[in-house]
Amino acid sequence: MKKGLTRIGIVFSILLFFYMSTHRPNEEQFYSWLLTEYDIECHTSITCTKKVEGNSYTTLIETGSNIKNGYLLFNTIGKIFEDKNGSRTTVKAIGVFGKYFTIIMDEQG
Repeated sequence: MKKGLTRIGIVFSILLFFYMSTHRPNEEQFYSWLLTEYDIECHTSITCTKKVEGNSYTTLIETGSNIKNGYLLFNTIGKIFEDKNGSRTTVKAIGVFGKYFTIIMDEQG
């Protein structure tokens, strides 16, 4: 009985490891998640827009970026944005199981 459970655990661990390593989200998925989660839409350059109260938008400039794709089971992405008033928005996320999850969201105004 104990050997059977051990074998099931090992097979499950191998399948989980394989699934996690093949379902790491990419940077494009991060930008889609950023738009959905925080209303920040990034364009082809380092310029982004953030939806604020109502239908108004503010322009953000990406002043910092840290992307770690070297991990086997997950990715981490950190972005720092600033607007024309000097307000800073920091977003750090971990990508695992095909999705991104917030680690840090900090807005300093």
